Amino acid sequence: MPQGMVSPLNWLKSSRGGGSSRLSFHLRVSETMLALVRHHMIGSLLMGPGGSEYVSLETAIALKKAGFEVYLDSLGVRTFDKLISLSEFYGLSYEEISDIGLGYPDEKIDIVINTSGDVLSGRSQVVYLHYPSFLEVNTYYPAVKGFARTLGNLYSLLNNLFFPFYIKYTRVFIANSSLTAWFFNKVYGVEPAIVYPPVNLDDIIGEEPLGYKDRDSRILIISRFSPEKNLEKVVSIGKMVKERKLNMEIVIAGSFSERNGWYLKKIIDEIEANNLGDIITLRLNISRKDLVKLYRTSLLYVHLTPMEHFGISIVESMAAGTPTIIPKNSGAWIDIVDENPEISLPYSNLNELLEHVVRIMNDEELWRKISFNARLKSLSFSRYRYHEEISNIVRKLI
Repeated sequence: MPQGMVSPLNWLKSSRGGGSSRLSFHLRVSETMLALVRHHMIGSLLMGPGGSEYVSLETAIALKKAGFEVYLDSLGVRTFDKLISLSEFYGLSYEEISDIGLGYPDEKIDIVINTSGDVLSGRSQVVYLHYPSFLEVNTYYPAVKGFARTLGNLYSLLNNLFFPFYIKYTRVFIANSSLTAWFFNKVYGVEPAIVYPPVNLDDIIGEEPLGYKDRDSRILIISRFSPEKNLEKVVSIGKMVKERKLNMEIVIAGSFSERNGWYLKKIIDEIEANNLGDIITLRLNISRKDLVKLYRTSLLYVHLTPMEHFGISIVESMAAGTPTIIPKNSGAWIDIVDENPEISLPYSNLNELLEHVVRIMNDEELWRKISFNARLKSLSFSRYRYHEEISNIVRKLI
């Protein structure tokens, strides 16, 4: 580590107040006030949990730490057992979510935060935008096709029709990236605040990253198994790896819902049809512990989703010191790595992606440089930073 550079672990501990799990917020509510976090995103019910569900939990935790009584009204979390299960999936502790109520409270609500970012969560003072849900689905999820595209466009039409009515009730719009903010401003002429999503680094940053020679020859892809994620591209990558005789395995790991069984079958069928079963492995609904192990032991990480709005898994990979290869046409390239190829390598097509894979495989010095830079950069996206930014926004509204 360069002289004078603070180690990632020490930096993160100092930002948390000497290693404490509580952050000293600017906001402390003198009299207990009631906050409602609403998350009525249908996609999570159909496709499995993703980043937006994680944001809803972290928002509730942030408000709880700020002194609010907090309720979470989420379509996907109707029981406390489900809340515990989802918290474990994201690596959150029981203590952080134990006092959060579920459903719609009977008492007077002082502030409502909509973390699904669409009209389905109803009126609220704060709306957190994950993607421009008011535009045609292929604007922000170009990989979606067929019936999924039709459903996506119906959802977008619903949002487009009703969003203008909700704007006048909303005091603050928050976008998760510059890309999402740009879309919203272009359509509605409203400039949202930008607050990057929280990223749980707690169980990743605590250990020094493994070195180049200690890593497995693995390309890691972390994603929910759903059609907008563009995962079928893994077959093309696998064929190129096989043709080039690269000694690399490819692992795709992430959450899976039975409702996306047709999509999983499509991917498996294509893998088998191209005799790639010895190269490509799919791991469904793995534990947080196994996920972190994959981050730490993989040689590199590849993100396949075009027009990705942010990309929490990208930051998690960076925190593990794992070099990443990401789409150039994405919020990740702009906001996470500042368009800096010394932090992450961008690609515009699969040929360029594979060339980056070969470069990183064969150049240990390049691998070490990107690994070090990426790990340092990841620290600016911690969940504690998100807690503080959300609390500061709420402070201005009450």
